[in-house]
Amino acid sequence: MVFDIKKTAMALAMALVLTVPALSQKRPQQQPSAKYAAVVQGVNYEGYAFNEDFETDITVENQAGRFTLTPAEIDTVERLIKKKIAKMNHTHEHQPNKECQLIDEHLDKYKRQYIGFINEDGDKVVWVNFLRDRRFDKLLLYEIPNITGGCSNFFHVKVNIDHHYLYGLEVNDDGEVVYTKPPMKRKYRRVSKPK
Repeated sequence: MVFDIKKTAMALAMALVLTVPALSQKRPQQQPSAKYAAVVQGVNYEGYAFNEDFETDITVENQAGRFTLTPAEIDTVERLIKKKIAKMNHTHEHQPNKECQLIDEHLDKYKRQYIGFINEDGDKVVWVNFLRDRRFDKLLLYEIPNITGGCSNFFHVKVNIDHHYLYGLEVNDDGEVVYTKPPMKRKYRRVSKPK
């Protein structure tokens, strides 16, 4: 009996040593939220608008620059989405059952992330990310989560607010939800040593 208690105590001590450093680590890839994102709330929508200084790998075609959205522009984006998403989503891709419901019938259940772009024609294009999974709520202010699977619980669309149209709707595939953490960003530039 004493031997088993010693083994159990050793196993618990090892587990504690291995997990405590991992729990105490901060997420170095997060950008300071107040500097790069603003909380957005309106009638039947809430989310985060990232300003033009937020670093991202997201792009739009013929991209010439970025811009920071105003509350009025976000209202315009939301009105256009509510008005036009059902027509754009007519094929109901990856929305076959109760777990993967029709996105246009449940827009108010999604958190949003907005990023503003300017294309080569000078049009303002907003990339809007929709997420309906509370496991990712704490990340949404800091990063654009790279998620595969999960069907219609995750989708994004682009909105041209100057010409009032939607395009580029992409709904996640069916399957297990997989989140890929963004790569860690270096705080300093790496300089190679001369040989």
